[in-house]
Amino acid sequence: MADAITGALEYLFPGRYDFHLADIIAEGYPFPLSAAGRLYGPVVDRLPRPWGLLWHSSNGRRRSLFLLQVVAPLSFDRIQEIVRTAEPDVIVSTHPCANHAVAWLRQRHQWGTPLITVVTDLVSIHRWWLCPAADLCLVPTEQARRRALDAGFETDRVKVVGMPISLKFLDAPSGKQQLRKQLGLREDDLTVLVIGGGEGMGNVFSISRAVAQAGLDIQLVVVAGRNQALKSKLESASWEVPTRVLGFVDNMPTLMHSADLLVTKAGPSTMSEALSCGLPMLISGALRGQEEGNAEWAVATGAAIFSPTPEKLVLALRGLARNGAESLARMRQRAREAARPDAALNAARLINHVANPRSEETTQQADLNLRADLSTGS
Repeated sequence: MADAITGALEYLFPGRYDFHLADIIAEGYPFPLSAAGRLYGPVVDRLPRPWGLLWHSSNGRRRSLFLLQVVAPLSFDRIQEIVRTAEPDVIVSTHPCANHAVAWLRQRHQWGTPLITVVTDLVSIHRWWLCPAADLCLVPTEQARRRALDAGFETDRVKVVGMPISLKFLDAPSGKQQLRKQLGLREDDLTVLVIGGGEGMGNVFSISRAVAQAGLDIQLVVVAGRNQALKSKLESASWEVPTRVLGFVDNMPTLMHSADLLVTKAGPSTMSEALSCGLPMLISGALRGQEEGNAEWAVATGAAIFSPTPEKLVLALRGLARNGAESLARMRQRAREAARPDAALNAARLINHVANPRSEETTQQADLNLRADLSTGS
């Protein structure tokens, strides 16, 4: 998320900003709290119920504030050092644990540096995201905007921009058949892309096997991410349909544009990327807490079907295959209608306006440059 925003800022305003990226957990807190970021993936993957209970139990108005008042001071010394070293013109938070801590330090030390929150959950927003002391809160959906207003934000300090994703998803792609040829895939087969995020989370193996055994004329591309154990297990399986197993990839826009259907859990970034590619989705599950609303939201767009078990997923896939190209074409259209592929650019414009409120002329020129680039497909 931070990379998408910095990339958009550099694209629109080349050379204007230097960027200092800080991991608020690893760099801001002492051990063992500093290890929480590394443990997040394994914990939510293996202990989803306890994680969901923790998320919900910490999400009350009073409870969330009390917990922050206990934990956040442990980060104050390190955050002060980060800010002193970077001397920023604007602080952009893309993590729920950063907002209140920075706001409290800003008040204590009378920092004049603006604080902007970029919320990276789609619908189910934890209270820690919402610090009304921030100068601006950028949210991905109307539902998130309402949550921010309920938390005390003034109307003009909450903007719906969408979920910032890499500008690579804005590139005009070649046709599906050409992309499949480049990837070494069959050009005319119904292509199903199965992913579990960068860490290979969720029931990727059982889902992939169920899809392969569904008796359909398809080909599979399965992305295991950084999960080497999953990748090895997938590679050792005997597949009933043509199957390509990949590890961590840096060409996700190409993979999504080459696919007919995506199978994924309800991760906000992956879902937003898929919508930008006009890629229909089968949602295989949702992390308790922050992803529960995502699945409902995606289904409501008409671009996704919620299929939380391998059996339900296979039934949905068979239904789409039986109905031919019409159903998938309708879902593709709904995905494009729901997409906000320029979210990172919208966020960058607003961040630039806060950091440089008198830069209207430069912003207008950046918009002209962007439109020229898009019209030429560069």
